[in-house]
Amino acid sequence: MIKAVIIEDEFNALNTLDKLIKYTQKDIEIIAKIDNITEATVFLKDQSPDLVFMDIELIGGNAFHILEALESISFKIIFTTAYDEFAIKAIKFDTIDYLLKPIDSEELSACIERFKIGFKKEQVYKNAVNKVSKINQKETQKTLLIKTADAQYFLQIKDIVRCQSDGSYTIFHTKDKKIMSARNLKYYENILSEHTFARVHQSHLVNIKYIKTINSNNTVLLTNSEKIPVATRKKSYLKQLLDTL
Repeated sequence: MIKAVIIEDEFNALNTLDKLIKYTQKDIEIIAKIDNITEATVFLKDQSPDLVFMDIELIGGNAFHILEALESISFKIIFTTAYDEFAIKAIKFDTIDYLLKPIDSEELSACIERFKIGFKKEQVYKNAVNKVSKINQKETQKTLLIKTADAQYFLQIKDIVRCQSDGSYTIFHTKDKKIMSARNLKYYENILSEHTFARVHQSHLVNIKYIKTINSNNTVLLTNSEKIPVATRKKSYLKQLLDTL
């Protein structure tokens, strides 16, 4: 749900805009209606709406007094006013549009649609960033215990470049060493798939953060200059994973 605020000191104009939004925009929630610059400034300093419908002439001053008092502006603005002399000044702020009163419902809908296009792109980007951030947190916090015939190793998951099957054994390739575990690759795939690892081939599990390029000859080039084979059916899946980073 998109959170919106109406800042308007004319009662009829506020009610009209409120009804137009409620009747035509089911995915927008009006979380506040404010008629003066003092309350609006306090509210916007404390809250984080997605969209603000803002009249320019308000009780106690004008909209620019509010905006200039904020340290940052994270929301988009649609100015609504009966006067057009402020249009040039409005451009310097993160404005979606500048609507003259009386507001036409079709112009309002077109304006909101322009906002939604940009808003959806921002949400996709934020979701991708959050996903990668969570993955990075897991990598930072977790280590993997590898038991060999003669020792036990605690590896930082983020330092594992790739894992390679060798029959019923698995060879771990890190930035500076190789370690052979007596467990098979499938066992480690189940653990590492929660992180940035992908089974790109029957014999190879790769940390996709170390992939430099995906080549047309069904290989990937890693940042350490190694080339690893990629199964044809895995290429599209691998590209999707890389797009999230």
